[in-house]
Amino acid sequence: MAPPTTTTGLFFEEVLLAHETAHQWWGNRTTAASYRDNWLMEALANYSALLYLEKHKGQKAVDRMLESYRDNLLAKSEDGKIVDSAGPIVLGQRLENSQQPEGWRIITYGKGSWIIHMLRKRMGDQRFLAMLSEILKRYDHASIDTEQFRKLAAQFLPPKSDDPQLESCFGQWVYGTGIPALKLNYTVKGVAPSVRVSGTITQTEVSEDFEAMVPVEIQVGKGQSVTKWVATSSEPATFSVTLRQAPLKVAIDPHNSVLRR
Repeated sequence: MAPPTTTTGLFFEEVLLAHETAHQWWGNRTTAASYRDNWLMEALANYSALLYLEKHKGQKAVDRMLESYRDNLLAKSEDGKIVDSAGPIVLGQRLENSQQPEGWRIITYGKGSWIIHMLRKRMGDQRFLAMLSEILKRYDHASIDTEQFRKLAAQFLPPKSDDPQLESCFGQWVYGTGIPALKLNYTVKGVAPSVRVSGTITQTEVSEDFEAMVPVEIQVGKGQSVTKWVATSSEPATFSVTLRQAPLKVAIDPHNSVLRR
């Protein structure tokens, strides 16, 4: 596993050893069913290392690593295409070719970590950690494939979640390619105790069939916020939230919950 193009010191000092240690669970205790599922072992090991980094150095250090992975995925080759376009993560070693010699490494470790991170943000920390525990319990000294992982992960989503089986999520991020650029526009109308925040999220830089779940955070007081998850598509995605008071701030994905430009 090579370091990302930036944050090299952080990688060697904090992430590398934790990553290799995590393979005791992801790769040894639980294994991949085939080469198409190997990304799971590397992504889970690397994200376990990021959990260690978060505990040891704080969230800003994790954000730096995730931003580095994103930048590597968006880097362009000689033909002008970004690394992510080399193919879906399930292609495994076939992602490495003459046009994208670093494709397998960057997509497997970088995009793989982002996929696990996005699942964590959809679930919340308590459900996410319970999911990791359940994988090890259910697949102790056994192999797991990508579809088994999807079905298990879906069981740990909050009640009444959009995309309850994670079929759209995996269709885009695991079996597809693309990193969207997202733009938020919104209006605030009404007076307390009936204030309506309405907005649109416009998505570009991806194919017309690309969909993603994106959080909009509405800050309503100091340390208080409402999060609205919005499903994006080729058409502007609309949302509306009624509040008891005017918001202090409305922001799209302020906590790096989605891989985006």
